[in-house]
Amino acid sequence: MQPVLKPAANNDRLLSPADDNIFPTPFLPTELILDILLRLPVKYLLQFRCVCKLWKTLISETLIAKKRLAFSDYENSYSYPLKSIFENPSSRIIPDIFCGLGINYYYILGSCNGFLCYYDMDQFNIVMYNPSIGLKSKCSPKITSPNWSMPCNGFGYDQVNDKYKVLAVVEHEDGDSDHEDASYTKIYTFGEDSWRTIQDFPINPPTEGIGIYVSGTLNWFHYKWYKLHKQYMVHSFDLEKETYREFLVPFVGDDCMCRPSLCVLNDRLCVCFVNKTHLVALLMKEYGVVESWTNLMTIPREKLIFLNSIERSSTINLLFISNGVALLMVSSQLILCNLNSGELDHPLITINDVFDPQIYRENLILPRW
Repeated sequence: MQPVLKPAANNDRLLSPADDNIFPTPFLPTELILDILLRLPVKYLLQFRCVCKLWKTLISETLIAKKRLAFSDYENSYSYPLKSIFENPSSRIIPDIFCGLGINYYYILGSCNGFLCYYDMDQFNIVMYNPSIGLKSKCSPKITSPNWSMPCNGFGYDQVNDKYKVLAVVEHEDGDSDHEDASYTKIYTFGEDSWRTIQDFPINPPTEGIGIYVSGTLNWFHYKWYKLHKQYMVHSFDLEKETYREFLVPFVGDDCMCRPSLCVLNDRLCVCFVNKTHLVALLMKEYGVVESWTNLMTIPREKLIFLNSIERSSTINLLFISNGVALLMVSSQLILCNLNSGELDHPLITINDVFDPQIYRENLILPRW
């Protein structure tokens, strides 16, 4: 049976290219397009720059890069490795390979606004790197030499002056008496030609380790002896004013089973410690306000079997929380912990003893220095 072709009725029309105005191209305001683009992962934004001139302009401008970074504080999207860890921890996780770092030995000083800052141990200089687009800044002037070490340092963003800075305490390793000063505190602003010597780090000897970046400040954890008890403190450096301050951390007792640690969670300071009965995490809701410390989580020790073998010199870091599941760093292992049941999972990811996890958000900002 052959199909029947019905002639067009008088009120029917055949559309031709000249009739395009019957279905005009939908008009989207630039503000709406921008809002849509802000919600997309960086890898798609890089591809979509070729859609049209407008999109290329929007995506290439520093404005959208910075706006997307601010928007990411409120959305529940994670970089690929985090998403894999939380959604399917039983499958082996394939790490991203960062391009452009070179083959020298280096270690990461910190993560801020999607940038990683690392110290090149061969060249004794510091570089800022955007792993999302594989580009890095110019190298800083040399900060150390073979006989000098950098036990205390930190990387962060001066929000007022729109500058990225590195603070470093530099010490002579053997305490050579020929040196007038065996220790210096220096600061480098990316885009400048030299390091500046500033007021000495007020903790002597300096607290070892990397400063935690929060709200325009770098922060270190330390304690003072007060009436035979340890009084834990946060020591802070303001990146804009280049001044120091300190404030108390309450509730941390003398019965800690391992070293308390300072970390950052959603741009807020967090302290983790283990006492004889619980794993505890405290969150500072308002930066610098001691009264804003609040109990974020308390998990009985009997639910956390990995604590049975933890050493007193170890630390537990809270890296991330998603839907009631916490990602913890215990010594050299990543552990997922359900905050309600205490159920544990171990992501299949290879970590050695020098592994130092950093949480970073993707961005399109070019290192312009």
